[in-house]
Amino acid sequence: MNQKTFIFSEKNGLKLAADLITRDTPSAKTVIYFHGGGLLYGTRSDLDKAYIQQFLYGGYNLLLVDYRLAPETKLPEIYEDIQDAILWFEKEATETLSLPQNDFALFGRSAGAFLALLAATDPTLPHPFAVLSFYGYFTVNAAFLHEETAYFQSFPKISDSLKDTMIHPEPIVTGSVDSRYPLYIYARQNGVWQELVFGENAEIQTIDTFDLVPERDFHFLPPLFLAHSFADQDVPISESETLKNGTLESELYTVHNLPHDFDTNTTETDGRLAYEAAIRFLNKIV
Repeated sequence: MNQKTFIFSEKNGLKLAADLITRDTPSAKTVIYFHGGGLLYGTRSDLDKAYIQQFLYGGYNLLLVDYRLAPETKLPEIYEDIQDAILWFEKEATETLSLPQNDFALFGRSAGAFLALLAATDPTLPHPFAVLSFYGYFTVNAAFLHEETAYFQSFPKISDSLKDTMIHPEPIVTGSVDSRYPLYIYARQNGVWQELVFGENAEIQTIDTFDLVPERDFHFLPPLFLAHSFADQDVPISESETLKNGTLESELYTVHNLPHDFDTNTTETDGRLAYEAAIRFLNKIV
């Protein structure tokens, strides 16, 4: 396994990096990965090495990319990072990255899946040959993102003062679970996730830009692989079911009695089988 780090963009002195991971001989197809974390936390390096190996042995390179995090950076600017990464890959794949070609799929987990779905329907971007969405969602206006969810109410209450200590004065691209997950809990306990992601005075028109409307947008999606748990306590499986039912070529892989990010803490049977199914789907498309 070979890994090289590249800088694909710089925003006001903050460098955005991407890790390209290949076998000794790079493959012709690349999977571009966006991490999860509710847009508030996470890191590009959160994908377990066992899953990375599955992609490599399945015949795919991986490109793990940074994006700036909210609330220090708002969603319109976060999405610019996603656009920059994809456009940079298309331009630099063969010369700078030394890949045989610039064909790519998009892969995201949770909020990263949301970003991948947005990018896959964006007419200003090169089109991926597939999207892998692990427990993702397709709209910032989903009711579950605004409700004071019972699951998050079961956590110790996060105070306003604690919330404030977790927010940096300057933009960041990495937020560990230890230092930033409580910020996500705060957002969901108080129903203010959208406020943190867009800012207090965001216009409705700006917010609605980040909605995928099934009747308007789903037919622009490429072949779509979805993975979700029926017991997901964060993002309801209905998000993936709606995507499955509204797209022409898609597959929904489900697990039972497992948490939202069912593949995060285990590379045993449940996680491994989900990734095997995702890679089979890609191979069928290719």
